[in-house]
Amino acid sequence: MIVTGGCFSGATQENSKTATDESMVTDQASGETTNAVPTPEATANANVPFDTSKIIYSGNISLNTEDYQNTFAKISSYAVEIGGFVQDSGSNYASEQAGVQANSGYLTLRVPSAKFSEAMTQIQTWGSPISANVSSTNISQQYQDVQAQLNNLKIEEGRLLEYLKQATNVTDMLAIESELNRVRTEIDSLTSTIKNWDIEMAYSTIYVSLYEKRLSSTAVNSPFSEIFAKIGEGFVTSINLILYIIAFLVVLIFRLIPFAVIAGLGFFIFIKIRKKVKDKKNHRRQIEPNKKEDEKTDGEN
Repeated sequence: MIVTGGCFSGATQENSKTATDESMVTDQASGETTNAVPTPEATANANVPFDTSKIIYSGNISLNTEDYQNTFAKISSYAVEIGGFVQDSGSNYASEQAGVQANSGYLTLRVPSAKFSEAMTQIQTWGSPISANVSSTNISQQYQDVQAQLNNLKIEEGRLLEYLKQATNVTDMLAIESELNRVRTEIDSLTSTIKNWDIEMAYSTIYVSLYEKRLSSTAVNSPFSEIFAKIGEGFVTSINLILYIIAFLVVLIFRLIPFAVIAGLGFFIFIKIRKKVKDKKNHRRQIEPNKKEDEKTDGEN
């Protein structure tokens, strides 16, 4: 038996070597050389093929335009024309009070993936591009994994339903129903994930930023174009300033009236006291000479 086993083993090794040699000869004849045993890396890549239908595309475009509102309307209409839609949009219009110097805004477009490249090119023709970039995400592996999990959960759901039909007591029925609810919750979650991925793959996203900017080569911005309006605004501003000063002075005067009354009363009392003091001094001056004359007369007598 030992001899027979050894012969069988030797024959097997020889046959394996012969097959390997034949494989290498065949590959050399075709101009290619491959290893007899595939590497783990090659096996993994073969199991997960690159699926071009499982790619999510998105793009960003920043655009200068001479007519903001017209360009904004063109892009919105174009998205609808090619079977897409405007998911989100917003505008900031020029306003001196708000400190906004020029019109600007953004649009978030969802367009069919088949029209993505065409849309990226077309939108850039409606202005002067500042920047444009495209990004893509391959979800082949994630999609296959989630799909496999979903299939397994559906199989498990079917088995639980069979067990539920065969259950004979309440305890088993409650346990099976609890597990069935957990499985169905996971099924709903994975189903939503796949639906969202399908929508993302079917409709690519394009983010557009618009800025209104008149280029010097196409338009001349004269500083005198609004000179009369500016003069009128300056005149009105000056009148408002004068009226404000007058109103402030009137209010100030009325606020100072009580202080003026008190100051006036004090000044009046001060004048009265000063006059009395002065009258007393004058009276004394008049009395003193008369006394001296009377004394002189008495001395002569």
